[in-house]
Amino acid sequence: MTYSCSDFTGNLVNHLFANGLITAAVVNSDDLEHQATAAMEAISNLAQRANAQLPLSGQTVPATIPQGQSRSTQFMDELLGAHETLTGIAECKGARTLADCMYMLSAVQKGTSIEVHHPTESEILDVVQSLPSASLWMTYVHEVTE
Repeated sequence: MTYSCSDFTGNLVNHLFANGLITAAVVNSDDLEHQATAAMEAISNLAQRANAQLPLSGQTVPATIPQGQSRSTQFMDELLGAHETLTGIAECKGARTLADCMYMLSAVQKGTSIEVHHPTESEILDVVQSLPSASLWMTYVHEVTE
């Protein structure tokens, strides 16, 4: 039995879904162009994470993460450096934003991403964009517009 283009597409989309890189809505879509676009975006996000160029102009962030320091540690260091305490994030930005920060930490640890469905209920985008390595962290964020 030969391996078809349909087999390839199905396997690729299912693999991306299984690894948390695309949503179930993409997998279940009958729109192949939508599936292809989502798959390419997921692959591009992975490539950006792997090849993240730090710092942006004017920033004093090391070009690479120091040996022994994981990206999740760097994310938490930058987050606490900007907000001092987790309680401070909840007090200033709300509990939903704090929860999204923790989901973001988990996504960085797992190499996946978070979906932001309700940007009016959480200020996670503002928090992430204010961090020194914002360009890297934004590769872990997928804003869903419905």
